[in-house]
Amino acid sequence: MAATVPPFYRTFFATIDPVICFTGILLPLFAPDIYLKSFSPTAAIPPAVETRVCLDNLAAWFTACFLLQVGLLRARPNDLTVWRFLQAAILIVDVGMLAAYGRAFHAQGRTKWSLWRLEEWANILVTVGVATVRTAFLMGVGVGRSERVKRG
Repeated sequence: MAATVPPFYRTFFATIDPVICFTGILLPLFAPDIYLKSFSPTAAIPPAVETRVCLDNLAAWFTACFLLQVGLLRARPNDLTVWRFLQAAILIVDVGMLAAYGRAFHAQGRTKWSLWRLEEWANILVTVGVATVRTAFLMGVGVGRSERVKRG
């Protein structure tokens, strides 16, 4: 049986994306100051209890996502439907993260791109990059016609 997920997407979603996701586990848990400062130059350090709870919840989400990316995608390597549902779910999170960045910049009066710091640009560019790859996959870009029609 031919693989339904093209090699580029297979490598990206099952190997590269989990590495990116892993930073979302480690930083909120073990380096919350660095993590928070990467989103706001005025981050409250040390984080308040409610912020710490949100960071721990975020790390839990990233852990679940990591396990799905590493485990589920390898367990169902030819199930295009599983791959699409997972990427659609994570794309919702990517879009939500980008909206959160925009909301934060607006609240800080930093809507001009020239006011963004290097770490903020890095966060946004990585998120836009992975969201673009997810969107292309979901639109069937690079997926052969016979694979697009297959439903797992």
